[in-house]
Amino acid sequence: MQLDHGDRRPSQRLPVNPRRHKVAPEHRKRVATACNVRRIKCSGERPCSQCASTARDCVYPTVVEKVSVPRAELDDLRKKVEVYEKALHDAVADPTRRQELLHHAASPDSSSPTSPFASTVQSAAGLANTVHSQPSGTNSIKTEPADDDAVLSPGRLLQDADGMGRYMGETAGATFLDHLKELMGAALPTSPQDRPARVDQNSFLSSLGNYTVDDQRPLNHAVNPLWLPPDSTIGVVLSELRHFIQDGGGQWPSGGIYWWGDLGTIPVRAPVSPSPDMDLSAYRHLAFYHAALAVACQSTTTQPPPSSDSHPSLSEPYYARAAMLLGNPLEIKRRTIGDVASLAMMSFYLVETNRPDAAYMYVTAAMHISIMLGAHRGWVDERGKRVFWSVYCLDRWLSCLTGRPPTITDEAIQLPLPADEALMPPAAGLRAHVELSRISGHVVGNTYRGAKIEAGTRQPDNAIWMLEQWQSALPPALQLIKGLSNDPASCLLHMRYNQLLVVAIRPLFLSAVKRAVADRLMGQTTTMDSVPQIENLKCCISAAIRNMALARHLSTLNGQRKTLHAGLHFIFHAAVCLILRPLVFREESSQEEAIAAMNDVDYGIKKMLEAASKGNTDGQRCAETLQELRCLVGRLTAPLGQDPILSTISSSAPTIAPHLVSQELPPPPMPIGDDPVLYDELVTWMGDDWPIYNSYVNE
Repeated sequence: MQLDHGDRRPSQRLPVNPRRHKVAPEHRKRVATACNVRRIKCSGERPCSQCASTARDCVYPTVVEKVSVPRAELDDLRKKVEVYEKALHDAVADPTRRQELLHHAASPDSSSPTSPFASTVQSAAGLANTVHSQPSGTNSIKTEPADDDAVLSPGRLLQDADGMGRYMGETAGATFLDHLKELMGAALPTSPQDRPARVDQNSFLSSLGNYTVDDQRPLNHAVNPLWLPPDSTIGVVLSELRHFIQDGGGQWPSGGIYWWGDLGTIPVRAPVSPSPDMDLSAYRHLAFYHAALAVACQSTTTQPPPSSDSHPSLSEPYYARAAMLLGNPLEIKRRTIGDVASLAMMSFYLVETNRPDAAYMYVTAAMHISIMLGAHRGWVDERGKRVFWSVYCLDRWLSCLTGRPPTITDEAIQLPLPADEALMPPAAGLRAHVELSRISGHVVGNTYRGAKIEAGTRQPDNAIWMLEQWQSALPPALQLIKGLSNDPASCLLHMRYNQLLVVAIRPLFLSAVKRAVADRLMGQTTTMDSVPQIENLKCCISAAIRNMALARHLSTLNGQRKTLHAGLHFIFHAAVCLILRPLVFREESSQEEAIAAMNDVDYGIKKMLEAASKGNTDGQRCAETLQELRCLVGRLTAPLGQDPILSTISSSAPTIAPHLVSQELPPPPMPIGDDPVLYDELVTWMGDDWPIYNSYVNE
C-alpha cells in the first residue's frame, strides 16, 4: 500500500494491469522456494536437479513463520528485554559466563527442568521481576503465571562466602533484603546527599546477591563419642536447658511450644574408652544428650559443662559426638523415635549457630524417619506424638525462614494433636504452635504463589484472616494481658504470629516502598488515602511494634540468658519495617510515634550487638545492616539542602526528625538523569498511577 507523504494517509490503489494474468505454478519459470546452493536455477525438487548433477548437498532454507504484533507490544517487549539483560549483567559479572547462559537459555532444551542453566537464567530473570511486579493497586500478589497452573515465585539464588549458590524463597529474610538492596541501589544515585554519610553504606549495597551463613564451616571434630561430664553437671545443665527452651521446668502454663524429649533424666553411661570393635549403635541414645549439651553451651549463660577436648568452641565437640553416635541418617536400620528427637535437637542447634541449610537437611531427615516409623499416622505414644509435632513445627519454621518447601504436606498427616497427660507438661502451647505452623505453611505455599484464587478471596487477606482466627481461638493460658504474658513460650508464640503477619504483608509493603521512592524522585505527593490496601500496611507496622514490645518483655523474663535465633530474627525484621516506615507513611506519624519507632530501632541494633558479644556470628552484621539501612532511608527522606544524617534520629539524642518538624510544601522534583533503565524502573514502581505522573514528566 502506497502512502501519500503529504498527509501520511493511504492513497487510492492503482488499477490492476489489464495485461497481467496468473501463471499456474507448474508453468512458472522460477520456483517459489529455492535451495540455498543454486537459487537461480533450482528446479524445486529435493534434491534439485542442479545439486543432484553436481553432487552437492541440497539444503533448503528453514521455513520461518511470520507473526505480526502491535507496535506498542513490540516496544514493551524490547523494554523488558533491556531490563532483564541489565539484571543478568548485575547478577553475573563474568561476560563469558553471561553469554554462555544466554546461549543455553535460547536453546530448545534450556527450558527443561533438568537443564543446568535453567535455574541460573530463571534466577537472573527473577532479579528483573522486582521492577516488573504486579501493580500495587491490585487485590492479590501474583508473579504473572504463564498458565492456569500454580507457579511459585522464583525467589533468589544467593551466593555464600565460597561462591556457592543457595536458593532462598520469597519468604526468606535474605531475599527481602536483596530486594531492598536493588531498590536502594537504583534510587540513591538521584537522591540528595550534600555530605558523605557518617556510616558506611556501601557494604550493604555491595552485598547484593550474597548470603552470609556459617554452613561452609566444618563441624567434624575428632572426639570420643562416649565421654560425658559428671552427672551433677549434666543434671544442672539439662535442668537449665529445660527451663529455657522447653517448659520452664514445668512452671509455664502453656507447657512450652516445643517438646524435645526427657531433659530431666541422667543418661546411662557407657565405657569411657571405646574399643575399636565396639558397636556404637548400642549407645545411640547418648546422641540426644550430647545434642542437648551442645545447645546448652550455645544458648544459655549457665556455666557450660567442661569438655574433654581442647577446642575453642565448647558446643561443637558435643555436636560432633552426637553426629558420630547417630552415624549416617540415611542408614535406616534400627531407627527409633529417639533418633528423631536427637536429629531435631541437632537441627535446633544448627539454627542457633547460623547454619540454616544444614538445619534444613537435618530436620528433613528427622521427618522422613518419623514417617518411616508411621508417626504421621499415629503409630506412636504421647511422647512420640509430641516429638513428631515438634519436628513438624521446626520444619515449618525452617521452611518459612528459607522460603523452601516443607517436608510433608498437611494432607498426609493423620496424627491427632498433642493431648494433656500425667507426668508431662501441658500440651496447650504445642497444640497452638502446630496450628500456627499450619498457617505458616499456607503463607509459604500460597501467599507467594501465582495461582488461581477462589472467588472473593484476596491475598494476603486470606492469610491475615487465618492468623486472626488463630489468635481469637487461643485458650486463656496463651492469651496476652495488655499485650504481654509472663510465660516466655507464649511471648515467643505471639512473636511468631506477628512475624507471619509481617511476612504475609511484606510483598505489599515492598511495593508501597517502591511507589513511595518513585513518588519522591518524581516530586509527587501521594496521600495515604490513595495508597492501595493501606489497612494491611498499617497492620504490618503494628505487628512490628508489638514484636518490639514483646521482645523487651521477653528479655526481662529471661534475665541474662541469650536471645534465641527466632527472637533475634523477629526483632531484626521488625526493625527493618520501622526503618522503612517513613517512606510509606510520610507525614502520617506523630512526633511521639516517630521517636518511639526510632527507639525501637535502636533497641534492635543493641540486641544484635549484644548477641554478637555473646558469640553470635551473625549479630555484628545484622547490627551494621540496620544502621546502614537507616542511613540510606534518611538520605531518601531528607529534604533538599538538608543534612540527610539528621533524619536518622536516635534515642540517645531525642530530637525530632526534620520531615516531622513542619508541614513543608512537597520538595521539587529531583533529577532523574538520562538513564532509560532507571526511568523504566520508576514507571513500573508507579504501578497503575503512572498515567497521572506521565503528564507531569512530559511537561
